[in-house]
Amino acid sequence: MIVNALVAAAGSGTRLGFDTPKAFVQLAGRTLLERSLDALADSERIDRAVVLVSPDMREAAEGLVADPINRASWAGMSVSVALGGGERMDSVFAGLEELRRRGVTGSSLVAIHDAARCLVPPALIREVVDKAAEGVERQAWWGAVPVMPVTDTIKIVDEATSGPADGETLLEQTPNRDTLRAAQTPQVCELDALYEANLAYMRTTEISSAHASRQAGNQPLQLATDDASLLEMSGKRVVAVNGDLMAMKITTPLDYRIAEMLLNSDSKDVNRGLCDGTPR
Repeated sequence: MIVNALVAAAGSGTRLGFDTPKAFVQLAGRTLLERSLDALADSERIDRAVVLVSPDMREAAEGLVADPINRASWAGMSVSVALGGGERMDSVFAGLEELRRRGVTGSSLVAIHDAARCLVPPALIREVVDKAAEGVERQAWWGAVPVMPVTDTIKIVDEATSGPADGETLLEQTPNRDTLRAAQTPQVCELDALYEANLAYMRTTEISSAHASRQAGNQPLQLATDDASLLEMSGKRVVAVNGDLMAMKITTPLDYRIAEMLLNSDSKDVNRGLCDGTPR
């Protein structure tokens, strides 16, 4: 089964604190984008990858892809560049459209990956791809997503209701964290199923945009926050795969510093503990 990857790299990354867009920030001598593509290629599961960038970073991305060292490193995986969108969901849909223009349809798989998760272990990518392929072949599920247990207590707040005093937000409830998981990437889906789910969601949001209450019909509009949520809303099953702490998303200066420490660490025991979640 052919596996395509869409690498979301169009974000500005202002929270990271660099002047350069996040995917092009250097981490221990290599950009986040290059490290993400390294992991995808090393997994030996991805046939081709499309990097989705903003117009002003297209030339820089094409330069990285054309670099002879990178081309040799990614030899088993073709890599190209296409324009993304203003939001992550826009970028992913642009990537899906690009794949369809290239004649990629049917039961192919597509792995959606954030360039900011540049330390993702290749073994995790293999596991998620294999689990998604198993489900599609059996017509039992249409995607697989790596997830991590939630360790903090989570609170649901009611932002629509003012608190006892101005500026306060009331706590509404505390969900059972035993059933909560934090999603990571790559999220691997059957390509046509994800494309149709995107179209269905866009139709729903277009209808709801005419209503100030953000409702579609008599139901509140459910917001899609990742690719798996789009499949879920379209009635397609998605399965969870145990994630990895190394698939962390580099968003803040603290995340960046932690990633630097992990790459510079000479202690295999420390890295192993971080990867499998074992307390040290």
